[in-house]
Amino acid sequence: MKNFKFKLIDSISSVVGSWWFLVLHIIWFSVWLIFRLDINSLIMIVSLEAIILMILLLMDQNRQVVRDDLRDEEDLQADLKSVKLGEEILKEVKEIKDRINKLEK
Repeated sequence: MKNFKFKLIDSISSVVGSWWFLVLHIIWFSVWLIFRLDINSLIMIVSLEAIILMILLLMDQNRQVVRDDLRDEEDLQADLKSVKLGEEILKEVKEIKDRINKLEK
């Protein structure tokens, strides 16, 4: 069920963020105004649409934040492993230098 919700939000976001959606609205508003239809109805419809689209946008943004947090956590873990590995390498190099110094003496 969760995957369905995420796919639905992604689908709606991709449609709403497209050029054809913008063009469709420009045509719709133009026709509404050319035929001098009730402007108060248009305002009400557009306001409700804006509310719904904003909620969907926020849901999509929240999902992206969760994805970013997971990616950041993975990056942090990889960085910590790299630091630990680097420290181990430096420790090994120091031990090798110490052995070489003992052999030279």
